[in-house]
Amino acid sequence: MTGVACDLAIIGGGLSGGLIALAARRAQPERRILLIEAAPRLGGNHLWSFIDSDVDEKEKRLLEPLVNYGWRECAVVFPRYRRSLPQQLYSIRSDRFDAALREAMPGESILTGRRAIAVSADRVVLEDGTTIAAQGVVDARGPADLSLLDLHFRKFVGYELTLDGPHSIRRATLIDAAADPADGFQYMTMLPIENDRLFIEDVRYEPHPEIDMPDHGQRIVHHAARFGWRIKSSARGQAGIVPVVLGGRFEEYWRSGGEGVAKCGLRAGLFHPVSGNSLADAAHSAWMIAEASDWSGSALHAMSHAHAKKTWARRVYYRQFATRMLRHCAPAEGHRMLEALYAMDAALVARFHGMRLTMADRIALSTGDGPMPLRSLFRG
Repeated sequence: MTGVACDLAIIGGGLSGGLIALAARRAQPERRILLIEAAPRLGGNHLWSFIDSDVDEKEKRLLEPLVNYGWRECAVVFPRYRRSLPQQLYSIRSDRFDAALREAMPGESILTGRRAIAVSADRVVLEDGTTIAAQGVVDARGPADLSLLDLHFRKFVGYELTLDGPHSIRRATLIDAAADPADGFQYMTMLPIENDRLFIEDVRYEPHPEIDMPDHGQRIVHHAARFGWRIKSSARGQAGIVPVVLGGRFEEYWRSGGEGVAKCGLRAGLFHPVSGNSLADAAHSAWMIAEASDWSGSALHAMSHAHAKKTWARRVYYRQFATRMLRHCAPAEGHRMLEALYAMDAALVARFHGMRLTMADRIALSTGDGPMPLRSLFRG
Protein backbone atom coordinates (compact mmCIF):
# COMPACT_ATOMS: atom_id res chain seq x y z
CA MET A 1 0.00 0.00 0.00
CA THR A 2 1.37 3.39 -0.98
CA GLY A 3 0.87 6.65 0.88
CA VAL A 4 0.33 10.21 -0.37
CA ALA A 5 0.11 13.42 1.65
CA CYS A 6 -1.58 16.71 0.72
CA ASP A 7 -3.16 19.79 2.25
CA LEU A 8 -6.58 19.42 0.59
CA ALA A 9 -8.08 16.31 -1.02
CA ILE A 10 -11.18 16.82 -3.18
CA ILE A 11 -13.13 13.68 -4.02
CA GLY A 12 -15.04 14.06 -7.27
CA GLY A 13 -13.88 15.96 -10.34
CA GLY A 14 -17.25 17.18 -11.53
CA LEU A 15 -18.36 20.80 -11.56
CA SER A 16 -18.27 21.42 -7.79
CA GLY A 17 -15.04 19.57 -7.08
CA GLY A 18 -13.27 21.00 -10.11
CA LEU A 19 -14.16 24.59 -9.22
CA ILE A 20 -12.90 24.10 -5.66
CA ALA A 21 -9.59 22.81 -7.04
CA LEU A 22 -9.30 25.73 -9.46
CA ALA A 23 -10.14 28.35 -6.81
CA ALA A 24 -7.84 26.74 -4.24
CA ARG A 25 -4.97 26.71 -6.74
CA ARG A 26 -5.49 30.45 -7.32
CA ALA A 27 -5.98 31.38 -3.66
CA GLN A 28 -3.25 29.25 -2.09
CA PRO A 29 -0.84 28.09 -4.83
CA GLU A 30 1.86 27.11 -2.36
CA ARG A 31 -0.29 24.34 -0.86
CA ARG A 32 -0.71 20.85 -2.26
CA ILE A 33 -4.16 20.03 -3.63
CA LEU A 34 -5.33 16.66 -4.94
CA LEU A 35 -8.39 16.31 -7.17
CA ILE A 36 -9.52 12.69 -7.39
CA GLU A 37 -12.00 11.48 -10.02
CA ALA A 38 -13.15 7.92 -10.75
CA ALA A 39 -13.81 8.61 -14.44
CA PRO A 40 -11.01 9.03 -17.00
CA ARG A 41 -11.64 12.76 -17.40
CA LEU A 42 -12.94 15.66 -15.36
CA GLY A 43 -16.44 17.05 -15.73
CA GLY A 44 -18.05 14.05 -17.40
CA ASN A 45 -20.04 14.89 -20.52
CA HIS A 46 -21.99 18.07 -19.84
CA LEU A 47 -22.87 21.53 -21.04
CA TRP A 48 -23.42 23.83 -18.06
CA SER A 49 -25.08 27.21 -18.50
CA PHE A 50 -25.46 30.22 -16.22
CA ILE A 51 -26.93 33.69 -16.38
CA ASP A 52 -24.51 36.57 -15.80
CA SER A 53 -26.37 37.78 -12.71
CA ASP A 54 -26.26 34.32 -11.06
CA VAL A 55 -22.68 34.90 -9.91
CA ASP A 56 -20.69 37.83 -8.52
CA GLU A 57 -17.63 39.40 -10.13
CA LYS A 58 -15.14 37.22 -8.32
CA GLU A 59 -17.02 34.08 -9.29
CA LYS A 60 -17.17 35.27 -12.91
CA ARG A 61 -13.39 35.57 -12.98
CA LEU A 62 -13.13 31.98 -11.80
CA LEU A 63 -15.49 30.82 -14.56
CA GLU A 64 -14.13 32.97 -17.41
CA PRO A 65 -11.41 30.59 -18.64
CA LEU A 66 -13.94 27.76 -18.75
CA VAL A 67 -16.57 29.44 -20.94
CA ASN A 68 -17.10 28.18 -24.50
CA TYR A 69 -20.07 30.27 -25.62
CA GLY A 70 -21.89 33.45 -24.66
CA TRP A 71 -25.06 35.28 -25.74
CA ARG A 72 -26.07 38.87 -24.98
CA GLU A 73 -29.77 38.11 -24.52
CA CYS A 74 -32.05 35.23 -23.58
CA ALA A 75 -35.48 34.49 -25.01
CA VAL A 76 -38.45 32.71 -23.47
CA VAL A 77 -41.42 31.47 -25.50
CA PHE A 78 -44.76 30.53 -23.95
CA PRO A 79 -48.24 29.92 -25.41
CA ARG A 80 -49.35 33.47 -24.46
CA TYR A 81 -46.21 35.46 -25.30
CA ARG A 82 -42.55 35.48 -26.27
CA ARG A 83 -40.00 37.77 -24.68
CA SER A 84 -36.32 38.71 -24.73
CA LEU A 85 -34.53 39.29 -21.44
CA PRO A 86 -31.42 41.48 -21.15
CA GLN A 87 -29.44 38.91 -19.17
CA GLN A 88 -26.29 37.46 -20.71
CA LEU A 89 -26.04 33.67 -20.83
CA TYR A 90 -22.82 31.64 -20.85
CA SER A 91 -22.14 27.95 -21.41
CA ILE A 92 -19.26 25.73 -20.34
CA ARG A 93 -18.52 22.50 -22.16
CA SER A 94 -17.00 19.68 -20.11
CA ASP A 95 -14.08 19.07 -22.51
CA ARG A 96 -12.94 22.66 -21.98
CA PHE A 97 -13.50 22.27 -18.24
CA ASP A 98 -11.16 19.27 -18.22
CA ALA A 99 -8.51 21.01 -20.34
CA ALA A 100 -8.58 24.25 -18.31
CA LEU A 101 -8.13 22.43 -15.01
CA ARG A 102 -5.23 20.38 -16.34
CA GLU A 103 -3.60 23.56 -17.63
CA ALA A 104 -4.05 25.42 -14.33
CA MET A 105 -2.92 22.65 -11.98
CA PRO A 106 0.29 20.61 -11.72
CA GLY A 107 -0.06 17.23 -13.39
CA GLU A 108 0.43 15.31 -10.15
CA SER A 109 -2.49 17.21 -8.56
CA ILE A 110 -5.11 15.48 -10.73
CA LEU A 111 -5.81 11.79 -10.30
CA THR A 112 -8.34 10.51 -12.84
CA GLY A 113 -9.48 6.92 -13.19
CA ARG A 114 -8.99 6.52 -9.42
CA ARG A 115 -12.02 5.56 -7.34
CA ALA A 116 -12.30 6.39 -3.63
CA ILE A 117 -13.66 3.53 -1.52
CA ALA A 118 -13.27 5.08 1.95
CA VAL A 119 -13.45 8.74 2.89
CA SER A 120 -13.07 10.46 6.26
CA ALA A 121 -12.41 14.04 7.34
CA ASP A 122 -8.65 13.71 6.75
CA ARG A 123 -8.09 10.44 4.90
CA VAL A 124 -9.00 8.84 1.60
CA VAL A 125 -8.43 5.23 0.52
CA LEU A 126 -8.49 4.52 -3.20
CA GLU A 127 -9.56 1.31 -4.89
CA ASP A 128 -5.96 0.50 -5.85
CA GLY A 129 -4.88 0.59 -2.20
CA THR A 130 -3.40 4.10 -2.20
CA THR A 131 -3.96 5.94 1.08
CA ILE A 132 -4.10 9.74 0.99
CA ALA A 133 -3.44 11.57 4.24
CA ALA A 134 -4.85 15.09 3.94
CA GLN A 135 -5.12 18.02 6.27
CA GLY A 136 -8.75 18.11 5.13
CA VAL A 137 -11.08 16.35 2.70
CA VAL A 138 -14.06 17.68 0.72
CA ASP A 139 -16.49 15.16 -0.77
CA ALA A 140 -17.96 16.32 -4.09
CA ARG A 141 -19.00 12.95 -5.54
CA GLY A 142 -22.62 13.74 -6.23
CA PRO A 143 -25.83 13.21 -4.26
CA ALA A 144 -26.08 11.38 -0.96
CA ASP A 145 -29.21 9.40 0.02
CA LEU A 146 -31.90 11.16 -2.03
CA SER A 147 -34.62 9.01 -0.43
CA LEU A 148 -34.38 11.38 2.55
CA LEU A 149 -35.65 14.26 0.41
CA ASP A 150 -39.04 14.94 -1.16
CA LEU A 151 -38.16 15.13 -4.83
CA HIS A 152 -39.30 15.70 -8.35
CA PHE A 153 -36.82 15.31 -11.19
CA ARG A 154 -35.72 17.56 -14.02
CA LYS A 155 -34.53 15.48 -16.96
CA PHE A 156 -32.74 16.70 -20.05
CA VAL A 157 -31.39 15.30 -23.28
CA GLY A 158 -29.57 17.56 -25.71
CA TYR A 159 -27.51 17.37 -28.87
CA GLU A 160 -25.28 19.74 -30.76
CA LEU A 161 -26.70 19.66 -34.28
CA THR A 162 -25.10 20.64 -37.57
CA LEU A 163 -27.69 21.67 -40.14
CA ASP A 164 -27.51 21.61 -43.93
CA GLY A 165 -27.89 25.40 -44.01
CA PRO A 166 -27.98 28.52 -41.81
CA HIS A 167 -30.56 28.78 -39.01
CA SER A 168 -30.73 32.59 -38.42
CA ILE A 169 -31.15 32.19 -34.62
CA ARG A 170 -29.09 34.81 -32.78
CA ARG A 171 -30.15 34.68 -29.13
CA ALA A 172 -30.28 31.81 -26.67
CA THR A 173 -33.74 30.41 -25.93
CA LEU A 174 -33.97 29.41 -22.28
CA ILE A 175 -37.49 28.05 -22.52
CA ASP A 176 -39.72 27.27 -25.50
CA ALA A 177 -42.93 25.87 -24.02
CA ALA A 178 -45.12 26.83 -26.97
CA ALA A 179 -44.07 24.22 -29.52
CA ASP A 180 -45.10 20.57 -29.84
CA PRO A 181 -47.50 20.40 -26.87
CA ALA A 182 -47.04 17.27 -24.79
CA ASP A 183 -48.96 15.47 -22.05
CA GLY A 184 -46.45 16.44 -19.38
CA PHE A 185 -44.43 19.43 -18.25
CA GLN A 186 -41.84 19.83 -21.03
CA TYR A 187 -40.02 22.57 -22.89
CA MET A 188 -37.12 23.03 -25.29
CA THR A 189 -33.87 24.96 -24.85
CA MET A 190 -31.95 26.20 -27.89
CA LEU A 191 -28.42 27.66 -28.00
CA PRO A 192 -27.06 28.92 -31.35
CA ILE A 193 -23.35 28.18 -31.74
CA GLU A 194 -22.51 28.94 -35.38
CA ASN A 195 -24.57 29.85 -38.45
CA ASP A 196 -25.28 26.19 -39.19
CA ARG A 197 -24.79 24.72 -35.72
CA LEU A 198 -26.86 24.84 -32.52
CA PHE A 199 -27.55 22.95 -29.35
CA ILE A 200 -31.13 21.78 -28.77
CA GLU A 201 -32.22 20.24 -25.48
CA ASP A 202 -35.50 18.65 -24.46
CA VAL A 203 -36.32 19.26 -20.77
CA ARG A 204 -39.09 17.70 -18.72
CA TYR A 205 -40.15 17.57 -15.07
CA GLU A 206 -41.45 14.22 -13.80
CA PRO A 207 -41.95 12.54 -10.40
CA HIS A 208 -39.75 9.53 -11.25
CA PRO A 209 -36.05 9.38 -12.19
CA GLU A 210 -36.32 7.15 -15.27
CA ILE A 211 -35.42 8.81 -18.56
CA ASP A 212 -36.90 7.94 -21.98
CA MET A 213 -34.00 8.63 -24.33
CA PRO A 214 -35.79 7.76 -27.63
CA ASP A 215 -38.72 10.04 -26.81
CA HIS A 216 -36.42 12.94 -25.90
CA GLY A 217 -34.49 12.42 -29.14
CA GLN A 218 -37.67 12.35 -31.21
CA ARG A 219 -38.83 15.64 -29.72
CA ILE A 220 -35.51 17.26 -30.63
CA VAL A 221 -35.87 16.10 -34.23
CA HIS A 222 -39.45 17.40 -34.33
CA HIS A 223 -38.38 20.74 -32.90
CA ALA A 224 -35.77 21.18 -35.63
CA ALA A 225 -38.34 20.23 -38.27
CA ARG A 226 -40.74 22.84 -36.89
CA PHE A 227 -38.24 25.50 -38.01
CA GLY A 228 -37.76 23.83 -41.38
CA TRP A 229 -34.22 22.72 -40.57
CA ARG A 230 -32.66 19.54 -41.91
CA ILE A 231 -30.15 17.89 -39.59
CA LYS A 232 -26.85 17.05 -41.26
CA SER A 233 -25.16 15.49 -38.22
CA SER A 234 -25.21 15.48 -34.43
CA ALA A 235 -22.43 15.48 -31.84
CA ARG A 236 -21.69 16.15 -28.19
CA GLY A 237 -24.91 14.82 -26.81
CA GLN A 238 -25.72 14.97 -23.12
CA ALA A 239 -28.36 13.46 -20.89
CA GLY A 240 -28.96 14.01 -17.23
CA ILE A 241 -31.33 13.89 -14.30
CA VAL A 242 -31.16 16.47 -11.52
CA PRO A 243 -33.24 16.52 -8.34
CA VAL A 244 -35.77 19.26 -7.71
CA VAL A 245 -36.17 19.43 -3.93
CA LEU A 246 -39.63 20.09 -2.52
CA GLY A 247 -38.73 19.27 1.08
CA GLY A 248 -37.08 16.68 3.26
CA ARG A 249 -34.86 16.10 6.26
CA PHE A 250 -31.73 18.16 5.72
CA GLU A 251 -29.68 16.95 8.69
CA GLU A 252 -30.27 13.28 7.89
CA TYR A 253 -29.45 13.91 4.25
CA TRP A 254 -26.21 15.67 5.24
CA ARG A 255 -25.12 12.80 7.49
CA SER A 256 -25.94 10.23 4.80
CA GLY A 257 -23.19 11.75 2.65
CA GLY A 258 -20.52 11.00 5.26
CA GLU A 259 -20.47 11.70 8.98
CA GLY A 260 -18.05 14.51 9.85
CA VAL A 261 -16.86 14.97 6.24
CA ALA A 262 -17.03 18.33 4.45
CA LYS A 263 -19.34 18.27 1.43
CA CYS A 264 -20.26 20.46 -1.52
CA GLY A 265 -22.53 20.42 -4.56
CA LEU A 266 -25.38 17.92 -4.72
CA ARG A 267 -23.91 16.02 -1.78
CA ALA A 268 -24.42 19.12 0.38
CA GLY A 269 -27.92 19.81 -0.96
CA LEU A 270 -26.68 22.89 -2.80
CA PHE A 271 -28.70 23.29 -5.98
CA HIS A 272 -31.51 25.54 -7.19
CA PRO A 273 -34.80 24.17 -5.77
CA VAL A 274 -36.71 24.96 -8.98
CA SER A 275 -34.25 24.30 -11.82
CA GLY A 276 -31.89 21.90 -10.07
CA ASN A 277 -28.92 23.89 -11.42
CA SER A 278 -25.84 23.84 -9.20
CA LEU A 279 -23.28 26.04 -10.98
CA ALA A 280 -23.81 29.24 -8.97
CA ASP A 281 -23.68 27.33 -5.68
CA ALA A 282 -20.56 25.50 -6.87
CA ALA A 283 -18.78 28.76 -7.70
CA HIS A 284 -19.67 30.28 -4.33
CA SER A 285 -18.59 27.19 -2.37
CA ALA A 286 -15.35 27.04 -4.33
CA TRP A 287 -14.16 30.44 -3.10
CA MET A 288 -15.48 29.84 0.41
CA ILE A 289 -13.34 26.71 0.77
CA ALA A 290 -10.37 28.00 -1.24
CA GLU A 291 -9.90 31.08 0.93
CA ALA A 292 -10.42 29.37 4.29
CA SER A 293 -7.41 29.82 6.55
CA ASP A 294 -7.98 26.42 8.17
CA TRP A 295 -8.17 23.39 5.87
CA SER A 296 -8.36 20.86 8.67
CA GLY A 297 -11.08 18.26 8.24
CA SER A 298 -13.05 19.41 11.26
CA ALA A 299 -12.93 23.08 10.23
CA LEU A 300 -13.96 22.33 6.65
CA HIS A 301 -16.84 20.16 7.87
CA ALA A 302 -18.09 22.82 10.30
CA MET A 303 -17.89 25.55 7.66
CA SER A 304 -19.52 23.59 4.83
CA HIS A 305 -22.27 22.23 7.09
CA ALA A 306 -23.11 25.68 8.47
CA HIS A 307 -23.25 27.12 4.95
CA ALA A 308 -25.44 24.32 3.58
CA LYS A 309 -27.79 24.43 6.59
CA LYS A 310 -28.21 28.20 6.33
CA THR A 311 -28.78 27.98 2.57
CA TRP A 312 -31.40 25.25 3.01
CA ALA A 313 -33.30 27.42 5.50
CA ARG A 314 -33.20 30.45 3.20
CA ARG A 315 -34.71 28.55 0.27
CA VAL A 316 -38.07 27.61 1.76
CA TYR A 317 -39.86 30.00 -0.61
CA TYR A 318 -38.28 28.42 -3.69
CA ARG A 319 -39.30 24.96 -2.52
CA GLN A 320 -42.84 26.27 -2.08
CA PHE A 321 -42.69 27.60 -5.65
CA ALA A 322 -41.51 24.21 -6.95
CA THR A 323 -44.15 22.36 -4.94
CA ARG A 324 -46.93 24.52 -6.32
CA MET A 325 -45.57 24.16 -9.87
CA LEU A 326 -45.08 20.40 -9.72
CA ARG A 327 -47.70 19.13 -7.25
CA HIS A 328 -50.57 21.61 -7.34
CA CYS A 329 -50.66 22.00 -11.12
CA ALA A 330 -51.61 19.29 -13.57
CA PRO A 331 -48.46 17.96 -15.33
CA ALA A 332 -49.33 19.58 -18.65
CA GLU A 333 -49.95 22.92 -16.90
CA GLY A 334 -46.74 23.22 -14.88
CA HIS A 335 -45.27 25.66 -17.38
CA ARG A 336 -47.99 28.19 -16.43
CA MET A 337 -46.03 29.00 -13.28
CA LEU A 338 -42.94 29.79 -15.34
CA GLU A 339 -45.05 31.69 -17.84
CA ALA A 340 -46.28 33.97 -15.05
CA LEU A 341 -42.79 34.30 -13.55
CA TYR A 342 -41.06 35.30 -16.80
CA ALA A 343 -43.73 37.92 -17.49
CA MET A 344 -42.50 39.86 -14.45
CA ASP A 345 -39.90 42.65 -14.37
CA ALA A 346 -36.61 41.44 -15.87
CA ALA A 347 -34.63 42.36 -12.75
CA LEU A 348 -37.02 40.30 -10.60
CA VAL A 349 -36.57 37.32 -12.96
CA ALA A 350 -32.80 37.67 -12.58
CA ARG A 351 -33.10 37.73 -8.78
CA PHE A 352 -35.28 34.61 -8.90
CA HIS A 353 -32.59 32.81 -10.91
CA GLY A 354 -29.94 33.94 -8.44
CA MET A 355 -32.17 33.14 -5.42
CA ARG A 356 -32.01 36.72 -4.15
CA LEU A 357 -35.70 37.64 -4.08
CA THR A 358 -36.66 40.55 -1.83
CA MET A 359 -39.90 40.83 0.11
CA ALA A 360 -41.09 43.32 -2.50
CA ASP A 361 -40.42 40.69 -5.17
CA ARG A 362 -42.40 38.09 -3.27
CA ILE A 363 -45.31 40.52 -2.95
CA ALA A 364 -45.19 41.12 -6.71
CA LEU A 365 -45.19 37.34 -7.33
CA SER A 366 -48.29 36.97 -5.11
CA THR A 367 -50.43 39.78 -6.50
CA GLY A 368 -52.01 40.53 -9.86
CA ASP A 369 -51.14 37.78 -12.32
CA GLY A 370 -48.25 36.51 -10.19
CA PRO A 371 -47.74 32.75 -9.87
CA MET A 372 -47.79 32.47 -6.06
CA PRO A 373 -50.69 32.71 -3.57
CA LEU A 374 -50.76 35.46 -0.94
CA ARG A 375 -50.30 32.96 1.89
CA SER A 376 -46.78 32.21 0.62
CA LEU A 377 -45.72 35.63 1.93
CA PHE A 378 -46.14 34.44 5.50
CA ARG A 379 -44.33 31.10 5.21
CA GLY A 380 -40.60 30.60 5.03
